[in-house]
Amino acid sequence: MAKSTSPQEATLNPRTTTYEFMGPPGAFAVTVGVPIAVYALYFSCNDASGGCPPPLNTIQASVTEALSDPEWWVQLWDTQAALMYLAWYTFCVVAWKLLPGDWVEGTQLRNGGHQKYKFNAFATCLLALGLTTGYIWRFGAESFTFLYERWVGFVTAALAMSIFQGVLWYALSFRSGKLLALGGNSGNFIYDVRAPLQLFRER
Repeated sequence: MAKSTSPQEATLNPRTTTYEFMGPPGAFAVTVGVPIAVYALYFSCNDASGGCPPPLNTIQASVTEALSDPEWWVQLWDTQAALMYLAWYTFCVVAWKLLPGDWVEGTQLRNGGHQKYKFNAFATCLLALGLTTGYIWRFGAESFTFLYERWVGFVTAALAMSIFQGVLWYALSFRSGKLLALGGNSGNFIYDVRAPLQLFRER
């Protein structure tokens, strides 16, 4: 997180002195471990691997073979899945913007102001369920098997978006005058990217 450039900013955005997630090592373990676990479950728990869990004596050889095969890395990316993921992401943003909902003020911030939050997640859920039901009614249940067939692509797209947003908001937090979350101003890149950043994400 950005270093304070004035005494006023240092008072408004004090350094993080206590860690969550077991500090930087824990943040690193969560950030790296979760994607690895998701990929590992997909590739190891299937008929081709010998069941779930796969035979222990085959794991090391299977992992080594996969990681050394360029084609294995290529299959992690699916352009169509990425576009579907972005379409869903866009739908959520547009629904938040257009659907009605109550605007609620959060708690008072350190600068004396308040952030407002729009509560319309339930309306978004109902709209998504309605569109999904209509789609399945029109095209049949098998039309939704793309979620299974392109699962790895969706995982990779979500991972890419997570990394992009984490790095983006970390970089934007260096702008002067930003109100930073108390838990994400440690000065450690790994921890601050994983932890909350600017206070618009905090109640």
